[in-house]
Amino acid sequence: MSTNVGSSSTNEEESEKVVIEQRLLKLDEVFVYKIPAMKTADGHRAEDWNLATPLATCSLIVNRRDNSLCINIMAERPKANAPPGATESYLFAQSIIQVKSDQSSHKLEHWVEPVVDSSRYFAMRIRDSRTGREAFIGIGFRERNDATNFRMTMEDYVAALKREEKAQVLHQQFEQSLEHQSAEGGDGEEQPLPSMSNLSLKEGEKIHINIKGNGGSKRVTPAASNKQTPKKGLVGLRKPPPPPPDVDAAAAKASSVENTVSNTQEKEEDEWGDFEG
Repeated sequence: MSTNVGSSSTNEEESEKVVIEQRLLKLDEVFVYKIPAMKTADGHRAEDWNLATPLATCSLIVNRRDNSLCINIMAERPKANAPPGATESYLFAQSIIQVKSDQSSHKLEHWVEPVVDSSRYFAMRIRDSRTGREAFIGIGFRERNDATNFRMTMEDYVAALKREEKAQVLHQQFEQSLEHQSAEGGDGEEQPLPSMSNLSLKEGEKIHINIKGNGGSKRVTPAASNKQTPKKGLVGLRKPPPPPPDVDAAAAKASSVENTVSNTQEKEEDEWGDFEG
């Protein structure tokens, strides 16, 4: 992409626009037909196209370029200055679709119209870029899935345009609301947010909350009633703590010593009892 800088003031103000091209669909086989004019106002009929002898068998590529949908019919031909059997692809026919919701002449049916007697054939408007002439050709698919994918690709393109238009409207409304708020604010300066100290309670202040119940009575849960009305005779009394383990060991040791001394004294009395006069 090249730009002419400094050629005119208008060119300096214009900004470069990035155009993104995205491939949406590629089908390896499509039949092209030369179709007669419509016989009735109902629409085109595939039975009038001599389906057994198509004009050409090509491939189909659908690309989205900016807001346009390009349907390219590609054919094969022998490649010049190449070995025998080598071929190259070339553009056989092209239809550039530009759908605009506010113009009835730019509906999808203006460029691609399904026939009334089959779901696999379509009448497509093509345009010669050199002469500007327009004409209708017929296209058809061997597989029904290919025809369904072709139709859904075009429907997705129209739905995407509607979503983008809606997003653009919402963006404009948002910008207008910002401008309106800045105009009401005078200088356009943002108002400072209240500090946390202004929202907090001062020292000594209290908040009283009145909770209304049925008949003004308060419901007391069982746990709360047990805490508020303890049983008689148990107020402030607790079980004594168990003695420390050292005291129990000392008492057991003292009891063992006393039993040993008592047994020794009894044994001595038994041994010396025979010598009493």
